[in-house]
Amino acid sequence: MPDGFSYEEVAAVHISPLHGRSVALRVSCYDWINVKGGGWNYGGPQVYLSRKDEELVFGLYPLLSAKRELAVSQALEKISDAFPKVMYYKKLSAYKLPPEYAILTAAKFQNGTPVDPCLLYTRVKTPCRVADLMYFTGEEKRRAVQACCDFWGVSPKQYTQKFTQELAKHVAIMHKNGFINDTLDYANVTMLAEIIDYEWVTAPDILLPDGTYGLEITDARREKELLYGAEICLQLKAMLQEPYALFDCYREFIEAYQNIYPQFAEQCDGVQKMLGREEFIL
Repeated sequence: MPDGFSYEEVAAVHISPLHGRSVALRVSCYDWINVKGGGWNYGGPQVYLSRKDEELVFGLYPLLSAKRELAVSQALEKISDAFPKVMYYKKLSAYKLPPEYAILTAAKFQNGTPVDPCLLYTRVKTPCRVADLMYFTGEEKRRAVQACCDFWGVSPKQYTQKFTQELAKHVAIMHKNGFINDTLDYANVTMLAEIIDYEWVTAPDILLPDGTYGLEITDARREKELLYGAEICLQLKAMLQEPYALFDCYREFIEAYQNIYPQFAEQCDGVQKMLGREEFIL
C-alpha cells in the first residue's frame, strides 16, 4: 500500500476479469489508484507463463516494464496534465509477504530469467476501462456512465460525444510531442478517456522493452492510431447500445483531433481520403 493508505480506509476493488492483475483503490470520487502486478487475482494469486513467448508472464509486472512505464509517465507529465500519473513502483521482494506468496517473488520467465515482479501505482480519475463494460449489467453501465457525466458536466446523451472529443485530444497531444501508442485499444482507455498502460508507448529518448527506440514515427503509424481511436469510440457506442458507424466515429474523432494538431490531419492523404469516403488501406 502507498504511504498514508490502509485497507480499513480505502476500498480495494476488482473491476473485471479482463484486468485480473490489477485492483483499484478509491481515494475519493474521482481519484483512484490502480495497483498493477499483484498476481492473477481470480482464484489466486496465480502466475501463468506463456509457452509461446518466453518473455511473457500473466499476473505479475516485471521490473523492467515498471521502470519504463514510470519514465514514459514522467515524460508525458512534462507536456500535459491530461494523462494518468504513474506514482511509483515497488518490488514485491521489498514487502514482507506471507510464505504462501513466495511463488510471486520466485517467478521466472520461460527462458529462466527472473521476472523480478513489482507493484505499479498509477493515479486515475476512474478505474473503469471501456472494455470493462462488457462485464457490467445494464444498471452497472448506467451508474458508470452517470459518474463520468457528472465529472464532465454533460448529460448521458452527450457522453459518447464528449468521450470522443477527450480521447482525440489526448491522442493529438501525444502525436504533437513525438509520442505514439501502437497498442491503443479499448482495454487501455478508461471511461473518462484516459490513456493508460504506457509500457509499449513510443516516447522520445526512452528505450522500448525490446531494447530499441522504436521505428520511425511515420504518417502511417499516426494514421493507424487515429483509426484505433475511432474504433474505441465505436466499441463504446456499441456496448452502450447506441447507433454507430465507423465513418461517423472517425469524422468526429478527427474534428476533435484537429483542434490540437491540425497540421497532421490536414496534410495526411490517408486521413483526407477517409474523410472523403474514399477507399484506403493502412
